Amino acid sequence: MTLKSVVRRGALATVAAASAVALAACGAGQISQTANQVAAVDGAQNVQEAVPGGVAIRDAHIIVDPESGDAALKFSVTNQERSNDAVYTLESVEVEGAGEAQLTPVTSTKSYDAASNGEQEIPRDCQMVVDYAGAVEQYSAQADANPGCITYFSSTLDSETLAGDKSNAIGENRNVTFTFQGPEGTEEIELFVTISSYIPEAGSVDRGDNGLAEGAKPAEASNAEAGAGDGAQGDATTPAAEQAIGQINQQ
Repeated sequence: MTLKSVVRRGALATVAAASAVALAACGAGQISQTANQVAAVDGAQNVQEAVPGGVAIRDAHIIVDPESGDAALKFSVTNQERSNDAVYTLESVEVEGAGEAQLTPVTSTKSYDAASNGEQEIPRDCQMVVDYAGAVEQYSAQADANPGCITYFSSTLDSETLAGDKSNAIGENRNVTFTFQGPEGTEEIELFVTISSYIPEAGSVDRGDNGLAEGAKPAEASNAEAGAGDGAQGDATTPAAEQAIGQINQQ
């Protein structure tokens, strides 16, 4: 290996490290006295400089079932106060174009029940997990055996107003405002979240012998495909694998 190649590799490593730091710092802010708009990044917390501890929101995005049009808000909230035992309560979640998200309690762990005095309270080192009903049922199935301090909620949104005049809002973004009651009074976090299509987990959809989802029909061949080649039949059809889309369970 030449000295030139060593220097080149060292430079690339430096650039990669700097990029990683920049990405890690992107998008985030903790709870503050005024609403602060930040990007919601899957797996990242919302961090605002000079505000230690407080509430962190992760994995915030809107999920839409393209078949039924049902919509839900997915996110998790963690109370990561370190200097005191402050308790935060989630008062409301407002979604641009869809109004207030409807949150329904599903279950909670024993540690949460012991630490909390209210359904939407988030004591220190505790977490609130919110998702569409079908996902929360899976998450919370082992709640009794989970030693963590976690409470689980399902959510629903008004999908008609979310989409507006369009057929659907998948791929767009919306402002979402989380309002908390904390030790300093009413506090807010505003996020800019993505609207995503619901995709079922592998193995959760029954498929027939032709590989299509149950009830799905093969797509017809285009005229160009049907007429291509000598002796081709104009009404030929070809099986086409279609993406299976699960329907969000509503409570």
